[in-house]
Amino acid sequence: MNRLATDVLIVGGGGAAGRAAIAAADAGADVLIATKKPLGLGGTTTYPVAEMAGYNAGNPAKPGDVERHYQDIVDAGQGMADPRLAAILAENAPRTVAELEKWGVAFDMEGDDYYIFQSCFASAPRTHVIRGHGDPIVHAMMQQIALRPNIRELSGITIVELLMRDGVCRGAWGMDKAGGFVRIDAGAVVLATGGASQAFEKNLNPGDVSGDGYLLGYEAGAELINMEFMQAGLGISHPITNIFNGYIWAAHPRLQNGRGESFVEKYLPAGMPPEHVMDEHRRHFPFSSSDDSKYLEITIQKEICAGNACAHGGICADLTHMTDAYVDSIPDDCGLHHMWRVARDHMRENGLDLLKQTVEISVFAHAINGGVRINERSASSLPGLYAAGEVAGGPHGADRLGGNMMVTCQVFGEIAGRSAAEWARGQKGLAVDAGKPSAALEEILHKRIDTNAMIAHMQKVNQKNLLVCRSEKSLERVQELVQDLLREIEQAPTQDAVRMDNFRLYSMLVSSGLMAQAAQGRKESRGAHFREDYPQTDSALGKPAVQKKNT
Repeated sequence: MNRLATDVLIVGGGGAAGRAAIAAADAGADVLIATKKPLGLGGTTTYPVAEMAGYNAGNPAKPGDVERHYQDIVDAGQGMADPRLAAILAENAPRTVAELEKWGVAFDMEGDDYYIFQSCFASAPRTHVIRGHGDPIVHAMMQQIALRPNIRELSGITIVELLMRDGVCRGAWGMDKAGGFVRIDAGAVVLATGGASQAFEKNLNPGDVSGDGYLLGYEAGAELINMEFMQAGLGISHPITNIFNGYIWAAHPRLQNGRGESFVEKYLPAGMPPEHVMDEHRRHFPFSSSDDSKYLEITIQKEICAGNACAHGGICADLTHMTDAYVDSIPDDCGLHHMWRVARDHMRENGLDLLKQTVEISVFAHAINGGVRINERSASSLPGLYAAGEVAGGPHGADRLGGNMMVTCQVFGEIAGRSAAEWARGQKGLAVDAGKPSAALEEILHKRIDTNAMIAHMQKVNQKNLLVCRSEKSLERVQELVQDLLREIEQAPTQDAVRMDNFRLYSMLVSSGLMAQAAQGRKESRGAHFREDYPQTDSALGKPAVQKKNT
């Protein structure tokens, strides 16, 4: 067993992790970044599933704009977002634009000013555009990390358990690719592991983002919040994978099932035309139960589940009529004129000509709006443990503004890194006994099971029962499967060799169970959470739900 020591351990390699590492190093801490893949090659921030990254920031020179950004976060959260964290995010967002520009990140310009558009759930335009999704952000931070000798990178490591002593997080247990344990003693730990959308058959996350942070925090005793509010949305599922951004619906793409039939009408309330639903959806990408746009995801999901999918499992979408002349003839209140050309050219560069080819679209799991509950210092409920990015819960609520996750990674990544460094200074010289990983963890890692088959089964069940259309019956199906697979793991024979995929499976199972449990408890529909058996919002349930192990 290898043993390492550092002031601050950062778990993850995406946007939030990089920003936390820089902030902790600038605060004087020795920093170790533990990643499954080398920096720049893992994490959702750089995952190529979108033509651009939206980046929300109000304009301080425009009276009231920053304040409106805050109010939009709170309004979209529908009582589930922490107002203190929303205020911190809105106040600090403009500063991060200048910082990223200084580090070499290019934002789209229109004349002498930034090009901005009105993104999901916002009341005014403030979403800046970064072409290439989050890749420019991560590579700019990699250059900054290289300039700081007090930051070390340890890639090829999966953190499998937090090291707790007397209720304080004092480091973590990792495992290398050969199955050897690595003990990392740390004054503080920052979780920046991303979400858990890999738990679904259709998802917009890379394979290394599998719910690890939710598992690590939950098993250690940290509070989780808002786990029922998972963003889902429509994306191209064939011939490439890419987000199907909301502004495209303003041009009324033509939808057909595998039989060549128009089908949306049969799922809509009487008298509601499909064009109305599409017009509603032009205002935001993700699914939301808050307006009539919800019927697009609901109808597409139901038509696929009914066995009426096209050849590759999705619904056929025809955009060949969207010539420049046609698009320019449509009134633009959603960024269509500018962003359609960005999307069209991005697809062409990836071998797809939307003016010549019909695509298939499906409902994808995108991002979880909740996670490990944090406060204004990005601290969890456990001393010594911090969180930032998608793994953290509190800055967002029932719905999340488009363009808010990238900026959240920067704002709370910096706060988490700085706070962790401050905490670590007070921990210097405190001895930690040797110890070893928990017996339960070691047993899971040594089980001989068909991990890939179990993951595929879980993804399929989650796709049908936990994505978009939820009910008591569907959520019970998810919980039953989670318990069945956990029992199957427990009863499986052991082997000498360690199987790291077992940990990936275990993380997805625990995360799925937490999402289903939270969704069962919220017997209403609110934002990203939709219950077919409770389709209305219940004002009595206007507070976030907190989950903690053994409570």
